[in-house]
Amino acid sequence: MIQSNYFQTNEDLKEHFYELIDWNEIVPIYENNYSDSKLYSENNNPRLEYAPSNIDEAKSFYDEILKSCGEISGMYVSQVAATVDSKGLKFDNGNVIHPQEMVDVIKMYHDAGLGPVAFKRRYGGLGAPSIVKAMIAELMYRSDSSITIAVGSMGLAAILEVCASDEMKEEWIPKLISGNYTVTMGLSEPDFGSDLPNITTKATKKDGKWYLNGTKRFQTVACGVNGIPGITLTLARTGTQESGARGLSFFIVENKDYAVQGIEKKLGIKASATCETVFENSEGYLVGKEGFGLVKYVMGMLNGARLSVSSQGTGIVTAAYEEALKYAKERIQFGKPIYEIPAVRRMLDRMERELAGMRCLMVEAAFSVDKYYWYEDGRTVSPEESKIGKFWEKVANTLTPISKYYNSEMCNDLVYDGLQVLGGAGYTEDYDLSRLYRDARITNIYDGTTQIQVNAAIGGITSGMSPTGTFRSYLDHLAKGSESNTKLQEIRTLFESIVDAYKSIEKQETKEAHSFEVVESAARVVVGYLMERAKNKSTSRKELRSTWCKGFHLDSLAILSANQIRLKHLKD
Repeated sequence: MIQSNYFQTNEDLKEHFYELIDWNEIVPIYENNYSDSKLYSENNNPRLEYAPSNIDEAKSFYDEILKSCGEISGMYVSQVAATVDSKGLKFDNGNVIHPQEMVDVIKMYHDAGLGPVAFKRRYGGLGAPSIVKAMIAELMYRSDSSITIAVGSMGLAAILEVCASDEMKEEWIPKLISGNYTVTMGLSEPDFGSDLPNITTKATKKDGKWYLNGTKRFQTVACGVNGIPGITLTLARTGTQESGARGLSFFIVENKDYAVQGIEKKLGIKASATCETVFENSEGYLVGKEGFGLVKYVMGMLNGARLSVSSQGTGIVTAAYEEALKYAKERIQFGKPIYEIPAVRRMLDRMERELAGMRCLMVEAAFSVDKYYWYEDGRTVSPEESKIGKFWEKVANTLTPISKYYNSEMCNDLVYDGLQVLGGAGYTEDYDLSRLYRDARITNIYDGTTQIQVNAAIGGITSGMSPTGTFRSYLDHLAKGSESNTKLQEIRTLFESIVDAYKSIEKQETKEAHSFEVVESAARVVVGYLMERAKNKSTSRKELRSTWCKGFHLDSLAILSANQIRLKHLKD
């Protein structure tokens, strides 16, 4: 793979960081009036040493994190990715063995402090907002998915900051950070994947302790990494089987207390251990309250996972585009680089502008979380702050599944084109496109398939498009500054007619079958507005962004027109 600092050589990502993101909206909220910095001046707690005291210090801190991550990802991880993929995993008598090259670069990430980026400083984390975490994840996923999954898995445990008791937070979070733990979501079972309310893993209380029995499937890095410990954040039934979602609770279970029965042989992410685990009277530690496991805690954890996959899609496409562009400029056919062949250039141009749109959506989804999440941090907030927080929470609950769906589907679409640019060479293992192509395929499957994301988003879109709906208000917010753009107006009108046509469908089964057309249309409208806003804000690349917007809006008109036709003719 191309070897460089993946942050410092990514002009689009840098422009987002240095020019397009309004840090004045994020940093003061996230830093809670710079409370960590003030506390450090009082107690000199080393965990708070790098807490910023103003916006410029915060940006400088985030900048250093991104440069460090870009260096490790682009200079080191990228250079062992093919080897790690080729060697894959070994399973021996319950033990999963990872390639040593993978272990070495994982250590580099942890030594740089990038493992606990998701945690607050008070527990030993880096204390970075979601918008920075999204960028970090993109940089890491560009270099390799399997390695990034192992390192980034720790971020799943950030849900403990929200739902665990103070005692559990103080005991477990520093332990996870200092021990470089891997973390997995213990949700799916052999007979229940997305149908979580019916899972059968049972938790029983005896002498004041909880013990779990059951089997979990598709447990990513539940084994830890070559002796590095791991935990499973496990969903288990504390109520009766008939109690459904309300009978499920949330537990920490250490990997020393359960057995890995086997690992999956997969199409892609071959060095990411996908385990089947067996609990036999395995001790578990209850997180939060009984009965809230699925309805509250897992849903919170899945939002973070959706953002991560959105970044994964962006990172993989960045790698595919850069590799395809390099090949196209070097490969000579018919006396010229194939980059100069119109059909090839068209594919690359589309990859570039769609990637720009994916990055806009990735950043915006993370931004929406940052705009509400910290209002739930036990703070005393004013009625106006509470109102703003609730608005952005509703936006985030719709935007995070949209970003997961859209960026994972576009990832598959664009990596397909990247491989096509290389032709027969791309189909061989001599080039990285074949690995990227295989790894891309998981993005629209795990952490909730595209169909699950569409189901999660459709209600927020359709009810939100009422005259006083949140989604309508959000689109109006995005449209500010682009009111005179006739193409965007035409796209918005098409979208509203699509929502109306969908709402007029009487049969629920038909509506469910065609929710995709509405969510796809909503995604194109949102991304179109975001790209136009980025163009308006840009000072260094306005002309390029104008070109991207022109092509993107034209494609959106075609897509929404087709969706309108489908929905309007369902009654015929």
